Amino acid sequence: MKTLRTGMMTLAALVVLGANVASATSEPVKELSVNVNGQPIEQTAVLDKEQQTVLVPLRDIAESLGFQVKWNEEQKAAEVVKGAIISYAKVGEDRYPFANMYKSLGAEPCLLNGSTYVPVAFVDEILQADVKVEGDAVTIVDEESNAAPVRTGTITTINKLEGGRVSFLLNGYESGIVLYVNEDTKITTADGKVLKPEDLKLGMEVEATHQKFMAMSMPPQSGAIRIVVKSSLETPEVLGTAGKIASIAKDQEGTWKMVVEGQKLTETSPEKVALIINEDTKIVSVKDNKALAPEDLAADMKVFAYYGPKLTRSLPPIGVAEKIVVE
Repeated sequence: MKTLRTGMMTLAALVVLGANVASATSEPVKELSVNVNGQPIEQTAVLDKEQQTVLVPLRDIAESLGFQVKWNEEQKAAEVVKGAIISYAKVGEDRYPFANMYKSLGAEPCLLNGSTYVPVAFVDEILQADVKVEGDAVTIVDEESNAAPVRTGTITTINKLEGGRVSFLLNGYESGIVLYVNEDTKITTADGKVLKPEDLKLGMEVEATHQKFMAMSMPPQSGAIRIVVKSSLETPEVLGTAGKIASIAKDQEGTWKMVVEGQKLTETSPEKVALIINEDTKIVSVKDNKALAPEDLAADMKVFAYYGPKLTRSLPPIGVAEKIVVE
């Protein structure tokens, strides 16, 4: 749970700090120490009484969180870059780029002693770190400092839980992991567009960062910290069947046809389905996300097969495979 959501301190908290800290436009009576991931930084934070928020030094904090910081001459702004997050802070402008849009944080950056200072909301909303302001100290924790290495793979199953929550299985049962998505999980596309849990679909290729702690079940379970969607299937409604390949063969016209029988992955999916494999069908292995060819498939292989809702009325129904994940 984010400690600081709005990024703006309450008026009551400002009154407490106001006795010790002067406006950012004047010489501070008392400064706030800043600690990032358990390490103090040299520059201190100050209270901007006029804007009613705490201002923190951008460069020292951003670099401590793994961001590259440089001066954008065209924008006349301090730019920060880390993965899909690209933004900047421009003195006198409450307008911050984030996920192909602009955010207003209720306060403007300032230039203090030759350094760009940003409202503490910038750290929370733009740099995506947990922030806590207590007494005369600002504590910042990068969620990913407590994260396991990034996992890349396919969303093989999705479960809707109570309260609108979602969990999904990444990379199948034997070598995968169940990840739980909550209100603090950051979900974006590769280009930074913000997504919601309900935007996650079967067959998506994702990069997932999760907590180091895992429940050692089979498969293991953990909480998702960040999900980056690298690609998704073209069909608006994805159906899926998980099970074994009952048969696979190439017909006289050279078309590969496969029958999968097992467990349906959505309410409208069949438990047994015949699928045509064409040149657009993606086939990957869950172990290394390596691309496979139809010739690599064989009877009795465990697979997750994904396809669109257009199926014949035959038994089993026939459709076109969009993605096959081999377990």
